[in-house]
Amino acid sequence: MLSIEENKKLCETDQGTIMGDYIRRFWIPFRLSSDVPEADGAPIRIKLMGEDLLAFRNTKGDVGLIQSNCPHRWADLFFGRNEESGIRCTYHGWKFDSQGNCVDMPTETDESTYKDKIKIAAYPVKEIAGILWTYMGPKQLTPEIPDFEYLKMPESHRFVSWNWQQTNYAQAIEGGIDSAHSNYLHASLDAYHMTEAWKEQWQKSQNLRDKYHARDQHPKFFAEDTDYGVITGARRDTGEGEFYWRYNLFLLPFYTMPPSAPTQKFFHAFVPIDDHNNMRWTFVWNLARPLLATDVEDWRNGSGLHAAALPGPDHWPLRNKENDYLINRDYQKTLSFTGITGTGEQDFSVQEGMGPITPRNKEHLGTTDIGIIKSRRRLLKEATALQDGSEPEAASKGNVYYLRSGDVLLGPEQNWVKDPVIQDLQTATW
Repeated sequence: MLSIEENKKLCETDQGTIMGDYIRRFWIPFRLSSDVPEADGAPIRIKLMGEDLLAFRNTKGDVGLIQSNCPHRWADLFFGRNEESGIRCTYHGWKFDSQGNCVDMPTETDESTYKDKIKIAAYPVKEIAGILWTYMGPKQLTPEIPDFEYLKMPESHRFVSWNWQQTNYAQAIEGGIDSAHSNYLHASLDAYHMTEAWKEQWQKSQNLRDKYHARDQHPKFFAEDTDYGVITGARRDTGEGEFYWRYNLFLLPFYTMPPSAPTQKFFHAFVPIDDHNNMRWTFVWNLARPLLATDVEDWRNGSGLHAAALPGPDHWPLRNKENDYLINRDYQKTLSFTGITGTGEQDFSVQEGMGPITPRNKEHLGTTDIGIIKSRRRLLKEATALQDGSEPEAASKGNVYYLRSGDVLLGPEQNWVKDPVIQDLQTATW
């Protein structure tokens, strides 16, 4: 468990908080390129790290990210005119470019230089692999973009989505690195009860997860710090003289990379919107071939790891807390452990059910929670070190993110994290 004070430090991300200062040292994905599609088009409201911002695509096609209120009389720039590479306030015509400079102040005299003294908050934006990234920290410390393999893939081999999630970012991360829950939360009833039909199916499968994941429902967990964050290994006994290992990675400051198939990989990002909400990102890429059009269409409709979204700029989940995730109690009795459709929505149901911020002082953690404990401590240690003057190394070394997660069979004598087999498993070679 964490104390009330430690939990506060972990979860609060506004400007001036220790975790807010820390996360602002990294590039942050905040929207899809398609969310801001049109040059000189309508701006969109952005809530990010507790700040009210506005994103717009200027005349040249570049995206700006600025504070949402005009500094004159605090009018809402969302209603402004996006024209000639800037947003013009509809109240008195003050105009601001994507760097936050006031470039026109028509209410002042021609001789006035007042506009040159006015500047609003603005953050740099990079557009990479269909994603808009921003950096909200000190300009002189601007780091590298994290060098994920996903960002190097051809467009035909990758797909990304995001959804609004009604929880603090930290408990979403913890759901992402919790390997024990998949035996239950995401299980079919056949797998949960280990029926004869299910056993026959996994005995024929060549997929390690199909063959070994549900055989041992009491995995042993191990965790170690790494240069990118924390690696957690879950060891299951195969009953055949080897251990089945699944590797779950926590990458600073808010990414998780659960184990995935040999050729199709994925990871999540849980980006703070404010202390009570986050953006749940899902990045999928295939190493061997272009993604199938049918898969992409299904993902857009909310299958697999992706959650179906209602129309609108906030990507609000179709199955959400307000409608109880459209739980089907008949399905819960006959088909799935939860009766909730969608892996993402199943995660939402437990994580959002904890409340906006989990009261970690009331928890009773078990042996399966070692990775969660380690990751919490790492985040708090990193944020505290920044307050003491030590900049985060991971932010300045984008190549530490160039890796993969997965699963593997190891003999009893092999080291779970240092064996060359594990190094090969994690090496991205695209």
